[in-house]
Amino acid sequence: MGSDAATSAAAAITITNFAYEVPASVVPGAEVTVTNMDDTEHTVTADQDSGFDVEVKENGGTATFIAPAQPGSYAFHCKYHSNMHGTLTVK
Repeated sequence: MGSDAATSAAAAITITNFAYEVPASVVPGAEVTVTNMDDTEHTVTADQDSGFDVEVKENGGTATFIAPAQPGSYAFHCKYHSNMHGTLTVK
């Protein structure tokens, strides 16, 4: 009941110019697609142990991960570039 709508909701993070463009929020358990438009590899790595850590190849590379099942705000960073930070809001 409503699970089809929840699982079909598009969730995407785009990396451009060493910055994350993050959706306002995603539903719990959503598949999140990350697209890297930069010319160097990046990661989307949760600051806490919330279960996501993906490497995204350069020049349009993509990767996916499953958003945490619990609502909340999940800070993340790039392992390779300490200036890159974002927050994924799950609700």
